[in-house]
Amino acid sequence: MAIALFYVAAFFSAQEGSAQVAPKRATTATGAPAAVLPAAKPASATQDTVKRKPTGAIETTINYKAKDSIRYDAINQIMYLYGDAHIDYGEISLDAALIQINWKTNILTADGILDSAGVLQKKPLFKNAAETYQAERIAYNYKTKKGRVIGAVTTQGEGYIHAETIKRDSIGNIYGRHARYTTCDLEHPHFYIKATKMKVIPNDRVIAGPFHLVFADVPTPIGLPFGFFPSPRKRGSGVIIPTFGESAQQGFYLREGGFYWAMNEYMDMRITGDIYSLGGYGARVQSTYTKRYKFNGNFSVSHTYIKGSEDVGIGRSTDQVYNYRTDSRDVWISWSHSPVTRPGKGQFSASVNAGSQFYNQRNSLDPRQSLSPNFNSTISYRKSSPNSPINYAVTVSQSQTTRSQLNANGEQVPAQVMSFTLPDFSFGVASQSPIEWFGGTLTGRWIEGIRIGYNLNARQYVSNNLASGQSLGYPFSAGRGRDTVLAINGSNLSAILKNGRQSINHDIPITLGTISLFKYFKLTPGVSYSESWFTKKYTYRSIPGSSFLAVDTTKGLQRTYQYQGGVSLTTNLYGIAQIKGKKVEAIRHTLTPNISYNFRPDFGREEFGFYQRVQQDSLGRTQLLSRFQGLEGNVPGAGLNSAISFGIDNNIEMKVKTDSAGVYKKVSLVDRFALRSAYNFAADSFKMSNINIDLSTRLFNTLSFTTGATFDPYRYVNGQRRNQFLLEEGGFKPARLMNVFFNTSFEFNPTARKQQAESGAPPTTNLPALQRNLTAADYVEFDIPWTLSVDMTSNFTRDNLTDKLMNNATSAGFNGSVTLTDKWAFTYTTTYDFKNQLLSYTNIGITRDLHCWQMSIDWVPFGALQRYSININAKSSILQDLRIRRSESATGRQF
Repeated sequence: MAIALFYVAAFFSAQEGSAQVAPKRATTATGAPAAVLPAAKPASATQDTVKRKPTGAIETTINYKAKDSIRYDAINQIMYLYGDAHIDYGEISLDAALIQINWKTNILTADGILDSAGVLQKKPLFKNAAETYQAERIAYNYKTKKGRVIGAVTTQGEGYIHAETIKRDSIGNIYGRHARYTTCDLEHPHFYIKATKMKVIPNDRVIAGPFHLVFADVPTPIGLPFGFFPSPRKRGSGVIIPTFGESAQQGFYLREGGFYWAMNEYMDMRITGDIYSLGGYGARVQSTYTKRYKFNGNFSVSHTYIKGSEDVGIGRSTDQVYNYRTDSRDVWISWSHSPVTRPGKGQFSASVNAGSQFYNQRNSLDPRQSLSPNFNSTISYRKSSPNSPINYAVTVSQSQTTRSQLNANGEQVPAQVMSFTLPDFSFGVASQSPIEWFGGTLTGRWIEGIRIGYNLNARQYVSNNLASGQSLGYPFSAGRGRDTVLAINGSNLSAILKNGRQSINHDIPITLGTISLFKYFKLTPGVSYSESWFTKKYTYRSIPGSSFLAVDTTKGLQRTYQYQGGVSLTTNLYGIAQIKGKKVEAIRHTLTPNISYNFRPDFGREEFGFYQRVQQDSLGRTQLLSRFQGLEGNVPGAGLNSAISFGIDNNIEMKVKTDSAGVYKKVSLVDRFALRSAYNFAADSFKMSNINIDLSTRLFNTLSFTTGATFDPYRYVNGQRRNQFLLEEGGFKPARLMNVFFNTSFEFNPTARKQQAESGAPPTTNLPALQRNLTAADYVEFDIPWTLSVDMTSNFTRDNLTDKLMNNATSAGFNGSVTLTDKWAFTYTTTYDFKNQLLSYTNIGITRDLHCWQMSIDWVPFGALQRYSININAKSSILQDLRIRRSESATGRQF
C-alpha cells in the first residue's frame, strides 16, 4: 500500500470572492497522477503558510492523506481518497474509509465501507473543535460551513445525540430528525429521550419537540410537548427542581427547589427553599467564588422554621433537640475562604461555622455535623516578609458548644455556650543574633548562637458563660457555685461585655547557642522572660459567719512577669548488630539520653503580689489564690522550681536487602521508645514526678501500634498518696502503674498496595469517610476487591480505693468495602464500645453500577441518626434530576 500526503494551499482574490484554480499535474509516491493543486503558486513538499482571507472558498491550508491511494478527476475537479482517509482543515478533521473533495462545489463527502458480513465499517468521524459526529455518511460544505449527516451520533457536552438525519447551519446550530438524546456512551444506549425533532445549540442547550423516555427499548408513558437540556461550555443559570416527600413533623414537602444564578466566571449563587404542608419552611443562599492565583471560597446562610404540633408523635419526645411541640427557628452560617500563598503578600482566610444550637441535629444529614457538640470559627489576616524578620496577624474567632445546666425548676436543660475573641493580635520579630544588629558578619562562631526574639499577643475574650468563681477552689454552696449561661440578646449584651477579659502578653525568648563538650556531648543553655498586662485584678476576703468568699475587683493596668533559665545536655549512642543474612544486613539501635536542669523563682511569694493567701475553712486551713484567676494571660506559677529532668529515647532500625543488585533500605522496628521523669529539689514533698513511658511502632507498613503508661513512685495507703517511696517497703517495686493506654490500627488493601508499589506512589486509602453527602458510588473503587481498616483504642486507670485498674474506655472501629462483583460493591463503617457493650454510629452502603446509571442504598440502622435512602439516578450531571429516590429519617421521608 502506498501512502500519499499532499498539502494544498490556495491564495485567492478578496475582490472576486472565489478561488482561482490553475490545474497542475502531480504524482503519488508510486508515480500515478495525483491531484490538481488549486493554488496560485506551486505546492511544496511541506505545508505552506497561508494567511486567512476575509472571503473565498478556502480559508486555510487543507492537509489530507490516504492509506490506499489518492485519485484526482481533473475534468470534474474531484479528489478521491481511499483507505483510512484523513483531512485536516483548521479546527475541522475528518476520518473515513472514503472521502471525496469537490473543488467546484466546496463539499467534502465521507462514507464508510461494508465488510463481507454487510456491516458498515470505518464510519466517518467528523470533529469540529469540541463537537464530534460519527455517521453512515457525511457531507460538509467548507465554504458555507453547512453540513448534512446520515445515521449520525454526535456528542454535546456529556450527552450523545443519535439521529437518522442531522443538518448543520452556517452558525453551528444542529437540527436532527427522529433523534435520541442520551448520556449513555454505548452504540445501543440503555436509555434515551426520543423526539421527532431536535435542535442543538452547541455549548448551550438541546431543545426537543414532542418527546418521551425510553428505558431498555421500552417506551414509557411519560411524555412532554417540549423540553430543553443545558450543555453549556460555561456555567448557565437555571431552575433547580425540588424533591418531594413526607416529614413526620411537618407533613408533605418540597425541598431544595429554587434557582441557580451563574453571576460571572468567578462567582455563582444558589437560592433554594423548602415548603411544608403543615406550615414550616426553609430558605438557603449558597455561593462559591474563585479568583485564579489569589483566592477561592464558598459561603452559605440557612434559615428553617418548624411549626410545633401536639399531634406529632416524635414531637412528644422529652429530648429538647427533637421536641417539636413549640415553634422552632434555626439559623446556620458557613463561610470558607482560602488564599493562595504568595511570598511577601498578606493572607486573609476564614473558616466560619456558627448558628443555632440545634440546627445541625435537626437539619444536617452529615453525621460529623449532627454528632459534633462543638463548632469553631476563625477569620484572620497575617503577613510576613522573606526579607524582614517582622510578622503580624489579626484574628477574630468564635466557638460554641452545648452543655447541660439546671433551670429555675431544677431540671437539666441544654445550654449553648458561645465564646468570642475580639480580636487576637500578634506581632513577632524572628530571633536574631546581636552581631547582625550592628552589621556584623556571621562566620559560624559559638557566640553567634546567642539569639534574641520578641513576640507580642493582645486579645479580648468575651463569653456568655458567667463563671460563679467555683473554679477558684473555694467551698461555695450549690446555689452560689453554679455557672450561668446567658442567652445572647440585647438585654443580656451589657452583662456579657462586662464579663469580657483583656490581656497583653510579651515574650522574649533567648537562645545561647549549643556548646560541644568532649566531642560527643551537646550542652544547650537558655533563658526566657515573659510579661503580661491585665485590665483588672482580684482581692479576696472571707465573709464572717459563712462559707462564702467575697471578691473585690481593682480595675486599671495590672502587670505580671516571670523569668526562668535552664540548661540541657544530650548525646547519641549507637549499637549495631551485623547479621549478614539473605535479607537482613544489620540492626541498629540508637540510644539518646538527655538531662536538663531548670530554675524558676517562687512567684507566689507575697512580695510579688501575684497571689493571695486566704482562709479555706473553719479549721484555719488556707490556700493560695491567683489575683488574676480566670483572666486571659500568662499568670506566673506559684512555688519554687529547681528541677532536674531526665529521659531516654530509643530507636531501632533494620537494614534490609531489596533485590539481588545489593540495594538496601531502612525498615523501622521501633519508631520511639521513651522514658521521662523529673525531680524538683525545691518541693517540700513529692519531689519525684511520675514516670511516663511511651512506645510507638509500625510493622510491615500496615500495623500501627502506640502505647503508653504512667507510673507513680510513691505509696498509697487507703487510697491516699503518701510522701514515701515504694522502694522503702522493701523488695524491687520502684513504681505503681497508674494509667495505661494503647491504640492500634491496621489497614488491608492488597490490590491497591500492589498498584502503589508498582507505580511508586505513596500509600493511600480507599475507605469511606464519615460523611454521606455523596453516594456510595462516588468513592467505591470497583477495581479493588476489598479493603479493611480496624482501629482499636483502650484506656485503663487505677482506682486508688480498690487498687484495681478500671477500664475507662475500650472501642474498636471497622470500616472498609467489598466488591462483590465488577458491578456490585458493599461499604461499611461502625464502632463497637466494649465497655458499654453497644454499637455507636453505624453506616452500611450498597452500590450497583448500571453503566450510565447508578443505584445506591445508604442505611444507618440505629441511633439518633437512624435513616435509610435508596437512590437510582443518571450519572451525568446534565440529567441529575432524572432519578428515583426513596428515603426516611428522623426528620421525614423523601420520594
